[in-house]
Amino acid sequence: MSLVVKAVNATANGSYLELWPDGTTRPTPGSTVNYSSGDTTSNAAIVAVAPNGKVDVYNNSGTVDLVVDVSGYFTSGDGATSPGGYVPISQSRLLDTRNGTGAPEAKIAPGGTLNVQIDGMAGVTGEASVYANLIVPASGDDGSLYAYASGGSTGQPVMDYKSVTTSQGAVIPVGSDGQITLKNGSTTQSIDVVLDVYGYFTQAASGGGVFTAVQDRLLDTRSSTAIPAGGSVSVTVADHDGIPTSFGAAALNLTTTGQQNPGYLRVWPTGQPMPTDTSVDSFQASTSTSDLVIAQPGDQGAVSIYNGSTGTIQLIVDLEGWFSIDGNDDSGALTTVPPVDPSETDLTDEPTDPAAASSEPAAPTDEPSGNDPNGLYCDRESIYKPTSLGGRYIHAIGPYQSNYNGTSNNETTTFSAEATGTVGISLSGSLKVSLNELVSRQEATYGINFSASLTAKLGNSITATIPPHKTVSAKYGVWRRKITGTSYILYSNCTTSAKSTIISYTPYTVGWYTWQS
Repeated sequence: MSLVVKAVNATANGSYLELWPDGTTRPTPGSTVNYSSGDTTSNAAIVAVAPNGKVDVYNNSGTVDLVVDVSGYFTSGDGATSPGGYVPISQSRLLDTRNGTGAPEAKIAPGGTLNVQIDGMAGVTGEASVYANLIVPASGDDGSLYAYASGGSTGQPVMDYKSVTTSQGAVIPVGSDGQITLKNGSTTQSIDVVLDVYGYFTQAASGGGVFTAVQDRLLDTRSSTAIPAGGSVSVTVADHDGIPTSFGAAALNLTTTGQQNPGYLRVWPTGQPMPTDTSVDSFQASTSTSDLVIAQPGDQGAVSIYNGSTGTIQLIVDLEGWFSIDGNDDSGALTTVPPVDPSETDLTDEPTDPAAASSEPAAPTDEPSGNDPNGLYCDRESIYKPTSLGGRYIHAIGPYQSNYNGTSNNETTTFSAEATGTVGISLSGSLKVSLNELVSRQEATYGINFSASLTAKLGNSITATIPPHKTVSAKYGVWRRKITGTSYILYSNCTTSAKSTIISYTPYTVGWYTWQS
């Protein structure tokens, strides 16, 4: 479960909260949110949920009010591995309102909003949820920040910022226009916002890394050597708790404590150059601060962490889970709330799926008369150019099937189907070339083999394991890729017809899709 955990009305200084699955032993040592008396402090967390749907919360000292918001969830069996669909990227700063990066150089007004382009930036592709670290530089007063899909509902704040510089990781859904919206929850003060992106959660069955929840303390410099000013430390994640040498990313809760001066941390793959424009865990002197990052590993499965302050710090690194490099095509994805039935969401095309296409291109418009004023001559040509490759969607063929295991042991089940369906290219817009030409241009541009028409014969079966008191569902279908492009005619006098935007969904591959609930 992806959560935002908030401590409110605390009575103790230097205390912390810890979360873990109900019915299991509390991991010791470990922490999720570090807070001080009188503050409202929040942090992101990824926590496995017990079979009864609960997590436990431990408060170290004093009394505190607790607020827990769900930002997303992973489908999972009783075991550890669950579909995650996470794709790490080279971390990149997509927004800094202080200098005009990603948006005009201006603060977000009280109650104001700002849209930020995510899709197509820094390697993020398709409609997805992005994992980012948000920073609100010193604002002068406490407040809250909302981050949500453009065009969607505001929801709950993803972070509570203080009068000093505050940072926090967040899972943020991306809107259909490829943007997110940031909203300043304060009604009295304007704020700057910085956004660094570290990776994204793909749409269902899009081949991202699957997630395994595990809690363990990997580093505590209080029992060894503090990190000096401007110094760094390498933390090996691989080979802990069954993590292989090669893996995609690790969910790490970083806590700084015992620092004399304000500063920040940087996290990057060991063996690679340290980034110069991204940061996490903005901290203040004499205040313990925690921040969740999803970090990409480097050499020997390790991450490097830099102390961006003028004094020494103590650093605690708690593991919350890890992602494989790439899941199978039947991997699911992090589902951002509000939750929906996977069989409805993951097994249908977008509601705006265009109609099936004809094999013949649209009739050309009348050719203009006259010569080019500069005496130029062009070979008359029908043109199609793909411009954007979107995420995968599932065009289902065949019946939905599911089996429930009411026993206390693992059971196996076999799903079989017998049906035939044909899925061809569907598109909208006035296409000036043939479908075969469209497919060849798409293949050449994106290096993926497509098919103009695909027939699926459901005469096979698949066997799946059902954990105790779980349901396994199956569907047989065709993955589809959404591609945006333009099409027009180049006339002999070197003028062109009006350009038409082409939205196409192209069959990609056929196979079973299974999930647990």
